[in-house]
Amino acid sequence: MLEPSAEWYREIAEWGAASPGWVHGLALFGTQALLAVFAALTLLAWWRADRRPPVLLAPLLAAGAAWLFSDLIKDVVRQDRPCLAIPMPGGTIKDCAEVGVWSLPSSHSAAAAAFAVALSMLWRRITAIAVLLALLEGFSRIFIGVHYPHDVLAGFLLGAALGAVSVLACNNVRLRLQTS
Repeated sequence: MLEPSAEWYREIAEWGAASPGWVHGLALFGTQALLAVFAALTLLAWWRADRRPPVLLAPLLAAGAAWLFSDLIKDVVRQDRPCLAIPMPGGTIKDCAEVGVWSLPSSHSAAAAAFAVALSMLWRRITAIAVLLALLEGFSRIFIGVHYPHDVLAGFLLGAALGAVSVLACNNVRLRLQTS
């Protein structure tokens, strides 16, 4: 485990645990809802920017692939969640998952980055919002106490790569269909 990441985790998760109850509820809701917001932004991008199938399919495929690959990587790496490895006296906002629910990389962060990169490549005007939402998703995973910062960073890298690959692949398929 990376020592600075563990220190940052402790500081952020303790800050989260010490926040008022309504913040806990908002954080727990928001960490799930942000992925739904990305799905809605995908529909908006398809509607406003370009009604071709790649604009609709690429972000959804990227996010799904990011979630799948992050789960596969977790099963190989098998890093315990920080709430198990670093018990905190006040606990964390989210109850700690049982042993065997791994941490590295963050699936939520991977999916958010995949959405953000794919949407940004397909509709540049949405880039600032997409990146901000992805960063908020990653931060929320640390804030509620379920991921280290390096889990989030690894998720971002995985998701960003899959977001770019999905757009390129969907555009390639579209071009092949047009020329045949």
